Amino acid sequence: MLKTLSLTSALVLLSQGLAFGAEIQLRTKCQAQGAVVTVGDVAEIRAADPQEARLLASLELFPAPAPGQQRILRVRELQDLLAARPIDLSELRVSGSSQVVVVGAGEPAGPDLSRPTSPSAVRRAERLVREAVLRHLREQVPGDDSWTVQVALSDAQARSIPADGRAVAVRGGRPPWTGTQQFELAIDSPTQPTRLEISLEVSRRLPVVVASVPLTAGAILRPGDLKLLPAAEEAGRAEGFHRLDDVVGWELVRSVTAGTVLQSSLVRAPILIRRGEVVTVYARSPGLRVRITARARQDGGLGELIAVESLVDRKVYMARVSGTQEVEVYARAVQARSAPPAGLLENPAGTLAQDQKGSWK
Repeated sequence: MLKTLSLTSALVLLSQGLAFGAEIQLRTKCQAQGAVVTVGDVAEIRAADPQEARLLASLELFPAPAPGQQRILRVRELQDLLAARPIDLSELRVSGSSQVVVVGAGEPAGPDLSRPTSPSAVRRAERLVREAVLRHLREQVPGDDSWTVQVALSDAQARSIPADGRAVAVRGGRPPWTGTQQFELAIDSPTQPTRLEISLEVSRRLPVVVASVPLTAGAILRPGDLKLLPAAEEAGRAEGFHRLDDVVGWELVRSVTAGTVLQSSLVRAPILIRRGEVVTVYARSPGLRVRITARARQDGGLGELIAVESLVDRKVYMARVSGTQEVEVYARAVQARSAPPAGLLENPAGTLAQDQKGSWK
């Protein structure tokens, strides 16, 4: 239990209209620690300022139930009780359970709900909630098994999920059922039924392109080599292709077996230029188009940058593959001159020929 501030200190801070940038994480069940139930009894307080957290925890809500009795505090009722205080609660966030069972001092409160939940227990609860939401979505859209649900539970929420996931019923959500969806979890607990309102991200897994037959490295992919299959949940996170047109005509980097999901690391654009080939280099800038020849220093597919070597002075520069035995560079715009520099001649094709020193613009 957090140390309670003195009444005088609390009144001073309340009179200043203190704004709490804090989170109230409601427990599912608690036991009153005194004659009056406080915020610290029903919730875990998370705040950057320890003084604000202590003050918030010390706020009195209502008289404690009599021994052997209990009272259910719902989120809306808690918000109404806090709104009656002279505090700016615009930045106060309420999370956790949608209701708290408050028991009297003489009745055991069950497990210690203030203890942190282990990571493995949180993961188990998230898995059970995910499975329950997926069952709900399949009921709403029969035959569609492509859903992906991202679940992140707080400790308080995870504690309220029973080990038997079948005890969790799901309502809510709305068409088209994707994006941020609001769901209500109805938890059939032997001690006290609980309802949780949670916000989850829902998306659909797109179909993926897979090899329909075994293929060897260097093969150019054809429509008959490929097919679309629904993505498995674990494969949906891989970097794959979702349309046949995205990979038809591309080249395999290494051999694959039938059923392999084609990812970007397995394919490349088909080779249009081989190392050592003489290629045509086009240089373009506004109002100017120059064409020369060079030798490729690397293999290259469409759109790839490769190194090419000048046939005149053997200087190496980078150019982008634009076609079969064709590359291009983009030249910087030059100022117009009254006459071309000495040594430059117009060739019959209408392009600028190299001068005696082998340079070109």
